[in-house]
Amino acid sequence: MTDPTPITAGTEPGGLVGSASTDPQSRAPWRTALLAGMASYLDAGTIVAVSASLTLWKGQFSLDAWQLGFLSAALTVCIGIGAIVGGRIGDRVGRKRVYSFDLLLYAFGLLWIVCAVVPAMLFVGVIIVGLAVGADVPTSITVVGETAPGKRRGRLVTFTQLLWGLGPLVVILVVLASTGFGEWMPRIVFGHLLVLALITWALRRRIGEPTAWTNARTAGATREGVRALFRGRLLRSTLFILAFYALLTIGTNFYGSFGLYALETVGGLPPASALLVSLIGVPVILITVLAMMRAMDSAARRPIFIVGAIVQVAAWILPLVLPVGAGTLVIAFVTYGIGTTLAGEAHYKVWSQELFPTELRSTALGLSFGVARIASAVSLVFVPTLLAAGLAGVSVLMIVVTVGSGILGILFMPRTRGESIDEIDARLRAASLPGE
Repeated sequence: MTDPTPITAGTEPGGLVGSASTDPQSRAPWRTALLAGMASYLDAGTIVAVSASLTLWKGQFSLDAWQLGFLSAALTVCIGIGAIVGGRIGDRVGRKRVYSFDLLLYAFGLLWIVCAVVPAMLFVGVIIVGLAVGADVPTSITVVGETAPGKRRGRLVTFTQLLWGLGPLVVILVVLASTGFGEWMPRIVFGHLLVLALITWALRRRIGEPTAWTNARTAGATREGVRALFRGRLLRSTLFILAFYALLTIGTNFYGSFGLYALETVGGLPPASALLVSLIGVPVILITVLAMMRAMDSAARRPIFIVGAIVQVAAWILPLVLPVGAGTLVIAFVTYGIGTTLAGEAHYKVWSQELFPTELRSTALGLSFGVARIASAVSLVFVPTLLAAGLAGVSVLMIVVTVGSGILGILFMPRTRGESIDEIDARLRAASLPGE
């Protein structure tokens, strides 16, 4: 798919210094990765916060099953729409213009939820929050990818997955700590996200526009439209990323959205016990991320993916061969968590930086992220019905999507690593963009 020969980071053909090495953010790449990567923390934390609050909202606001379903689905769909729109805006007018305001919009939406006294306020808040955090993800990840030194891009982008795992962990701990406050629990949980969002926004103001995007705009490349993703050699990359991430997200969203529900309904655990049990896999996933970060910049990246793809499929074979119960679910969830960490979103984020030029990078990431979230929202409508019949139907669905994402990743993952952003742009523009 791409030239398999690794290229030294930070230099262009002919010895020119790449934009990542001259970018102000590259002087403190871990700080940039932390602040930009908070998008992953807020994204995952918001989903878990809404999920954990549904039961209390049901009683407090007299919500019926359809309204609860709408809240959950609206969040997922709005995150998808926000990612598609925000990713495109990030390529047209700049990454900084997006991440300079989207967290303020996110905070505004959280205020509606924290201060909600009628159901309509919840719905407005969830919609605003979903759109804002969705817009933040593609632009923020792109900032990490474009400002990281080529030989450290893999570990820095993978670091955002550590924050993606910390979000749900902290939210669950806040839920457990505030359970005794009754109906105030959701307000406390979303209040913690509000404070973090404002702190992150204030610190992000010191992050400038990536040099790569500034150079692309100066050259007039940012006029490229979305249709360029579906022409030439970019077409294969676009279809690969769309299909891979859609299949991956259907699996991970079931894990995140219905894991607790499955432990309660199929596993027979009370809500408090299910919440505690669900924490077992979190530190395992975080340790897995830490263990693979450095390897994401080495030749081990491909073997890591292959091992992860096998492990995540095996995880969903277990419920078909072991007795159904809470123990089997916990084993399956923990095993799947390890597998999908090794062969999941971290690779997708890194590939998105390597497969698309600067003028379309945020657009491609936002489009794939958004399409995947919307596809997973549709698929989740059928999950409760499948779970009502037992674990077999869900296990088969998960085997299908994990096999699909694994095969796509093994066949079409890019073979390059260590390229500077300038080298990626030069290679892709020459090979893929009409009229270049």
